[in-house]
Amino acid sequence: MFDLAIVGAGVIGMSIARHLKDSGMRIALIDRDIEGQHASYKAGGMLGAQNEFKEDSPLFRLALKSRAKFGELSKALQEETGIDIQYQQNGLIKIATEEEDVASLQQQYEFLHAHDKDVEDLSEHDLGELTHYLVKGAQAMMFVPHDHQINANHYTKALHAALQAEDAVERFDHTNVEEIKRQGNHYSIAVEAEGKSSVLQAEKVVVAAGAWAGFLTDKPEIKETVSGVKGEVVLVKNEELDLKHTLFMTNGCYIVPKPPHRFLIGATSYFNDYSVGVSTEGKNWLLHEAIERVPELASSRELKHWSGVRPWTPGEQPIMDETDPNLWVITGHYRNGILLSPIIGELMAEWLKFGERPEELAPFAMRRESYEVHH
Repeated sequence: MFDLAIVGAGVIGMSIARHLKDSGMRIALIDRDIEGQHASYKAGGMLGAQNEFKEDSPLFRLALKSRAKFGELSKALQEETGIDIQYQQNGLIKIATEEEDVASLQQQYEFLHAHDKDVEDLSEHDLGELTHYLVKGAQAMMFVPHDHQINANHYTKALHAALQAEDAVERFDHTNVEEIKRQGNHYSIAVEAEGKSSVLQAEKVVVAAGAWAGFLTDKPEIKETVSGVKGEVVLVKNEELDLKHTLFMTNGCYIVPKPPHRFLIGATSYFNDYSVGVSTEGKNWLLHEAIERVPELASSRELKHWSGVRPWTPGEQPIMDETDPNLWVITGHYRNGILLSPIIGELMAEWLKFGERPEELAPFAMRRESYEVHH
């Protein structure tokens, strides 16, 4: 019998386990593949606590708190595992790509600047000075200096390594969860691995299965609202391009500099799509948009491309709730799973240990008031 079973070993599931590894709990960490090999591993790594919002909300405040943890977290993970998650503090430039996006971006700037005077409205000259005239401007642009980034690949590997030697955490990789059923005071978890079926027992269960959470619950509020959004990404290398700031365009394309001399270009969005692979159409769109904004990217060498599936809900609000006694569902973080993982790991560990919902998570109950996120 496990004290806790965590279904889904992405950054949120692993973050919860890391915060509980010294709690005395015996934890099962279950993943249908290898830990951190899906949306977490494939993300851009942007810590867009301001980029994603243009009005105040509980999610905005939670995102700011979580972003602030990455400086110390990067140091702690390096000490624990020797892995550098490449926390880069160069900020983000947001650019309106279409005429209809200008008013929205200007409204977002007014909101963000009211909360943080470091957020700057950019002119063409400002953009040129900031980026060595490598980036083509637009009618509306702003610089968000505190929206930094990490290497999502390294981050997932570091969380995995931080749990590697923990006797309290037992791993079940390549294990499909087929059913979660309450039996008396505990849960039976029917699993299948390598063609063999078995049952795990746990007193508490956290479903942190991302876009697949709806397949593991009987709650219509989750099954009917959580869906997968496929995103495609291309990684290129260009040793001549000295671009340090993340670029985020309002049409969804972004360019994230990664050492050494690499640039992550994302991301398409295909709703309710759980397929694997990158389409020619998607890759061509990404490269076209990136080169249109940064012409020197045309001489880059393509290294690889991949896709991932992000968990989406209407209003783009996560669900973080105890949906049945001692069963929690954590999903719907869409583009903010990496960003929110430190604070969610900390708050969920507190909830699981002490049995009381942290105040910061109250707005994210399964039935909740809607706070819309605008882009």
